[in-house]
Amino acid sequence: MKQPISGDTGNFDKSWRTRKETLYNHWTAGQPANQIQLAFRSHWEVFQDLMGPLATTKGCVLEVGCGRGSLSSYFAHNGWDCTLLDFSPSVLDTAKAVFKRNGHSASFVPGDANRLPFPDSSFDVTCSIGLLEHFEDVRKVMSEQLRVLKPGGWFLGYVVPERPDNVQRYFRWVNAILKLVAKLGGNGGKAVVAKPDIYRSDFDSTHYANELKGLPFDNLTVFGMYPMPMISHSPEFPFSLLPAPVEWVLTRIFEGALAVRRLVTGRHGWICSEQMGQAFLVAFQKAPVAP
Repeated sequence: MKQPISGDTGNFDKSWRTRKETLYNHWTAGQPANQIQLAFRSHWEVFQDLMGPLATTKGCVLEVGCGRGSLSSYFAHNGWDCTLLDFSPSVLDTAKAVFKRNGHSASFVPGDANRLPFPDSSFDVTCSIGLLEHFEDVRKVMSEQLRVLKPGGWFLGYVVPERPDNVQRYFRWVNAILKLVAKLGGNGGKAVVAKPDIYRSDFDSTHYANELKGLPFDNLTVFGMYPMPMISHSPEFPFSLLPAPVEWVLTRIFEGALAVRRLVTGRHGWICSEQMGQAFLVAFQKAPVAP
């Protein structure tokens, strides 16, 4: 049985301070140049559709556990007032640099996802990408975001669980070959540098739904996301990109596959079954205040 923990911060901070991958920019105003830019573009499109009219209000959004702030960059580019929170000063420094490079503005706040340093009903949207799976007590993290949401505001929690049986299982052999090539010479003759282990739970969406019981929410929505493989010689966090020409080709292939999925399913191609997806979305609105 896993030991109870409130979240995994030490190895995150080590990765952000020591690895070149932290300099990646996953936002683009133009055509995505790599598979992760395509992923964040697709996240944004799905979230816009889900939020409906709220997506055009250009309100206040909080990204919890912001990382580079890639999702917040999309909010900022579309006129939202963005606040980015993270426990790690190194992460916030990276996010500030990315926002400056992208020509975006935001507030950057150090803080704990379990004790958000904001008044009640401060934000129209709270969001996180790859945050909730690093906590065993997810109720506290979700209830804190509900507290700072305005009534009717959206909670968007993109969860990346420890799950070996998703779409990635069909492509492990590709990554194994890429890792071998990098080790033998494609990486300048150097072995791929090991990345520190980072805790992720294997909770499915049912666990998150159960943890919401008794909290003031409406319109719970859950579905799988990211039905494409992650192709890399080093796919562990933080994800390592392949050479730019290879990334460009992969991205065009994935775009074609997503277009076909949209035609077949009638919905955004990024949405899939929870079992197949690299991740799943837990989304809901804060219930209105009773009269």
